Amino acid sequence: MQSFLKHFIIDSYTTGLMIIKQQFMKLLQQLYHPSEFFNLIWKNVRAFYWQMYLKSKGVTVGTNVIIKGKPIILRLTGAIRLGNNVTLLSNSRRYHVSIYAPTRLMTDEKENAIIEIGDNTRINGASIHATEKISIGKNCLIAANVTIIDSDGHGLSPVQRNLINPVSQPVIIEDNVWIGINSIILKGVKIGRNSVIGAGSIVTKNVPSNCVAAGNPACVVKTFTHKNRQINEY
Repeated sequence: MQSFLKHFIIDSYTTGLMIIKQQFMKLLQQLYHPSEFFNLIWKNVRAFYWQMYLKSKGVTVGTNVIIKGKPIILRLTGAIRLGNNVTLLSNSRRYHVSIYAPTRLMTDEKENAIIEIGDNTRINGASIHATEKISIGKNCLIAANVTIIDSDGHGLSPVQRNLINPVSQPVIIEDNVWIGINSIILKGVKIGRNSVIGAGSIVTKNVPSNCVAAGNPACVVKTFTHKNRQINEY
């Protein structure tokens, strides 16, 4: 037993020294390339700043959240939650089309209003406004200038037109959904897993999983499966 403990302690000590040595060698390599070293420092400083900025706005932040350009955060009620590796892009410098305004996340009206964004999802200059609930799953791509809103904003009848309409229905966007540029997702919509919304679409009704929907109002134009990667056009 004593022999086992002795070898265990020695092995643990040796492993710890090896890890320290590896990290030290990486640091030396970066010091030999000053530009890489300072880029690493700047990257970590920026990441820390944006983490603090989001937390100061009352946002719950996962690990390794990437912020490019200053987003607009308006948490007037409820909660905003970002998963791990979420990207919020608010400028066009590293994007292939024009972004007209910064990414905007807003909750208001109801006390329990919530925006949830899942792990590895990328938001590119989109406006997301929840009075009740907007849930975006993991691994989603939200392209430039998309609007997602879970209420009408104002009453439909002429006598209520100038009144704020708090009536809302949750918007659910499941995992691995891609929403094309300039699309609008309206209240009460559920978009199924793996589906694609064509650019410029207005989505007023539920979209099933594993399909492409496009148009105004959006309707299914293609379906596909993962097993044989077959695409069926309507």
